[in-house]
Amino acid sequence: QAGNSKPRIFRLKKDMALINRLGFNNSGADEVRENIIASRKYASDDFLVGVNIGKNRITPIKEAFRDYKICFEKLFDVADYFSINISSPNTEGLRKLHEEQYLDQLLSEIQDLNLKMSNEKNSMPLNIFLKISPDLDSEMIEMVYKLSVRNNISGIIATNTTIERPELNSRVTPEGGLSGKPLKNISDRVISQLNKLNNSRPETERIILIGVGGVFSGSDFSEKINCGASLVQLYTGMIYEGPGIVKKILKHEYEMR
Repeated sequence: QAGNSKPRIFRLKKDMALINRLGFNNSGADEVRENIIASRKYASDDFLVGVNIGKNRITPIKEAFRDYKICFEKLFDVADYFSINISSPNTEGLRKLHEEQYLDQLLSEIQDLNLKMSNEKNSMPLNIFLKISPDLDSEMIEMVYKLSVRNNISGIIATNTTIERPELNSRVTPEGGLSGKPLKNISDRVISQLNKLNNSRPETERIILIGVGGVFSGSDFSEKINCGASLVQLYTGMIYEGPGIVKKILKHEYEMR
């Protein structure tokens, strides 16, 4: 699908932030599959490829799980893990998948397919992570967590971009998902609540939490870990700081130890 009309990415330099309204623009699962296969010959054996999947714009919410299953089945044997994206604010209706009736069906269908595909290919089931919105209240966060545990989801990626507009220095703020420094505290709140829910369970039953949002420095990274994240992802920080940000964060962690 073509995605939303351009322009669809905006830099808010005064806030070290981005707003995107991409709309899942892509060439489809078949081409993604070919690109991954072609890229594997340049990657080391331990290089991990995660595949992020979502529904198409025109697919009714009640049929959304079918889009996820098509992508999952086509890409199963070229992915190392999947991210189930229900949280982009730029595909109309997508965030309704956080609601219990839709989310439980989606996770159940995907996990059933995961087991079926792994049996057919004589391989281990893949890790599945659920990528959630930062704009959930406490009750919704708890419900999402419980459904993830019930359906044996490997973990939760917290969080995607926000539609909220906290105090910003930039005067122009187009519609779309806000990422970068203004997202950090919002996403930290979600991770912290998920971590409390996780800690209320036996250690063997806890899921993995991946922290995302506003990571620009070693201290930002450490705060995500302290909130309960086991892994941290970078997006907007990479745009503003460049790939050297990874080395800078690792150097900070080494020095702190």
